[in-house]
Amino acid sequence: MFGAIAPGRQLHLADMQTASQADFAFHALAAVLPESDAPPEWITIFAKRGRVDTRDGRSFDVDPELLVSRFNADGVDLPVDVNHATHHAALTGSRADAIGWIRELRVDGGALQGRVEWLDEGKALLAARKYRFVSPDFFHTPERRPTWLRSVALVTAPALGNQKALAAASSQENMMDKLASALGVTAGANEAAMLTALEAGFVEKKVHDETLAQLAATSKELSDIKAAGRKAQVDALLEDAVKGKKIVPAEREHYARLCATDAGLETVKALLSAKTPVLSGSGLDDKKPPEGGGVPTGAQLAAEARGLVSAGKAPDFMSAMAALEAKYQATA
Repeated sequence: MFGAIAPGRQLHLADMQTASQADFAFHALAAVLPESDAPPEWITIFAKRGRVDTRDGRSFDVDPELLVSRFNADGVDLPVDVNHATHHAALTGSRADAIGWIRELRVDGGALQGRVEWLDEGKALLAARKYRFVSPDFFHTPERRPTWLRSVALVTAPALGNQKALAAASSQENMMDKLASALGVTAGANEAAMLTALEAGFVEKKVHDETLAQLAATSKELSDIKAAGRKAQVDALLEDAVKGKKIVPAEREHYARLCATDAGLETVKALLSAKTPVLSGSGLDDKKPPEGGGVPTGAQLAAEARGLVSAGKAPDFMSAMAALEAKYQATA
């Protein structure tokens, strides 16, 4: 599939250009591993300095000396994993075993290379030719300048399917940018800064649940207070309407239902404000009923009026009420 590389020989850009599928290896930002029985001591991480293009149209401005300097300053070996397991584990909390460790970085002819101490699993995967490429996982600035390496992965087909070229670098950067925005930290911030911001705003589940319960209880209490206040307004409004002869007692319940919402209450207020009294004063309001209860209550009067209309003895309810009030006023 690829041109053979002599055992022990380091892979350079020139080697990639002589391979039958060198364009694929280069534009995927993944270097093909040497074809030899022994695992390579040095692997190429970035094949050249400066602009490096990916198959999906992105590009990165690689400064290998900057990456070496950051690696030396950190003093932490870089894990070599399979299919960017370290990256995925950082998102899911799952296990990610290293199959080798990069103990040293160097710049050779503009290419960034890493010296790998292979573990047994890594040696076995390479010996079986199950993985032919390496792909770095790194952080970069918004200008797409790599700033530090997190890991290097053995991959089979970089830039294919859901795993684009440098899938970990691309999806990680998108995820990290979104996380930075959500946490209110500067874009491009490292994991330590994001962890600090996350811990500062962390709320225990118990406290969160208690707060939600208190909020629900408070909302209900406010709703009950509001409902009670509206009922008091409705009662006062309709009591004044009955006394002002704008509605009859039998209509009170109907108007109360219309006032079930704030909008309904305002509508009824406007309606009653524009309404003129429908009944003349009977003069019975301030009179005491005679002994024996000769004057009916308002509800009884309304019921009797409806009976007169039903029996055809009055043309409508209002006429019936007027006739009954005149009748009981005369007998009072």
